[in-house]
Amino acid sequence: MPHVFDPKKAHILDSEWRKRLFPPDEVIRFIESLKGLKKNVAFDIGAGIGYLTIPLAKIFKKVYAVEISLEMAEMLRKRLADEKVLNVGIIVSEKPPDIEFDIDLILFSNVLHEMENPTEYLAWSRRADFVVVAEWKKEEMQFGPPLEERISIKELEDMCGLKLVKVKELPYHYLAAFKSEKD
Repeated sequence: MPHVFDPKKAHILDSEWRKRLFPPDEVIRFIESLKGLKKNVAFDIGAGIGYLTIPLAKIFKKVYAVEISLEMAEMLRKRLADEKVLNVGIIVSEKPPDIEFDIDLILFSNVLHEMENPTEYLAWSRRADFVVVAEWKKEEMQFGPPLEERISIKELEDMCGLKLVKVKELPYHYLAAFKSEKD
């Protein structure tokens, strides 16, 4: 079974160390560079304490932060209130949300490797115009998830069933953007 992030380590998620390791500005620039992306509705799957939720809320009209851990969701709720971010809704669920509206972007940030069945979530994500995945590179490193839990870009393409349109390599992660072919 994949490991799931421990809420007791939540302080790491917004640390200066993590910002150097996985810069949120790089992820946001990557998202903003997607040609044809509308900025109405985004979902941040595995939102944690809002590391990317809050930057997404600055560019999208509405962001839904989906989190499996009630404890992490409560930390996010407090942070949103403290920072007066009003356009984020929080959904606590293990399963893909049952929604009936258009989604411009779904972001999976370092979370697919933690899921029991990531293909279920990826199949659900096909409803969005764009899906962006940030994951650990499938390489041995001194930190991060075990190598056998990491997902390569090729494995992700096979699981996703969407058209890969853009990739960016960061020192320890990759960013992969997929476009829906629903049009």
